[in-house]
Amino acid sequence: MLPIERVFGTILGKPVDRVPFTLTTSLYGAKLTNCEIAEYYCNPDKYFRGQMAVVSEFEPDIIFSPFALAKEAEAFGSISTYSGNNPPNIKKPVISDFSEISSLKLPDIENHPGLIYLSESTRLLSGQYKDQIPVAAICTSPTELPALIMGIEGWLDTLLFHPEEAKQLMELTSGFFVSFANSLLAAGASCIVTLANFSNPTIITRKIAEETMIPVLEQNYAQINGPIIFHHGGPRLIPFLDLFPRLPNLAGLVISPKDSFEETRQIVGKEITIFGNLNGQMLLKANPETIKKWTCAILENRKDDQHFIFASSNADIPYDTPLENLKVITRILKNSA
Repeated sequence: MLPIERVFGTILGKPVDRVPFTLTTSLYGAKLTNCEIAEYYCNPDKYFRGQMAVVSEFEPDIIFSPFALAKEAEAFGSISTYSGNNPPNIKKPVISDFSEISSLKLPDIENHPGLIYLSESTRLLSGQYKDQIPVAAICTSPTELPALIMGIEGWLDTLLFHPEEAKQLMELTSGFFVSFANSLLAAGASCIVTLANFSNPTIITRKIAEETMIPVLEQNYAQINGPIIFHHGGPRLIPFLDLFPRLPNLAGLVISPKDSFEETRQIVGKEITIFGNLNGQMLLKANPETIKKWTCAILENRKDDQHFIFASSNADIPYDTPLENLKVITRILKNSA
């Protein structure tokens, strides 16, 4: 069975030959190809070669476009930087105050270098693998992108005390999200992955999530021309989880390592595919025997779940993670039939 058959068979609840799996190894491709980080996140050919090495080493059932949210913020004018062997991060948001929102312009998705990099990386991966391995394209949701454009504090202040300006900014990011996500699908992506770094219970209230964030996502998701996977982004999803099943085009949820499979299933029902919840950050320092135990425990927990895809949670698996720590996972999953 091909990975694309295994993944979409699982999403549809059809019988498959084994549990599908994926690891967040978008960054790890730079390690496998010994590529300088700054070049890896600017040159689509370098990224493509890195992901070819990922496929060769791990044979995952899903591969990813660059996990580089800063590239989208750059298109609005934010400044990014590199630190160590990590993806680019925001150094300076383009604005810091609600009064500056009116100065922002909608990015040109066809001509901005950062967006070209993301789109071209997706196109190259799709050209090589689309009929065999699903390509998941990362795209920052319209409710999360403002935090990259004006900083978390500025965005939270705007949400709480300046609702009209918050609405204005999310109208701008919504227009970008719909256009860019659909352009990634047109470039060959099999699905869109959006993240919830900001929309989490440690930062916003349930009232804001329910009355502001979810309606924006509903409106935007309905305009996307393909399936969407909602990624926890780091924090737990459980406190807001009951709000997500109503979202249009939602095909799955990547849950946090701190979220319970059983509780997630009770909240969202049996039909939505759950991804997770192996802690990808912990793979750096754990030994292979411990990782084996974690992997087997997750598989045992989900052995009767027809809508489960084994996946690492949190951000990219760290660059310095020993290769054997990842290989032990792949060996177990390939023999999980």
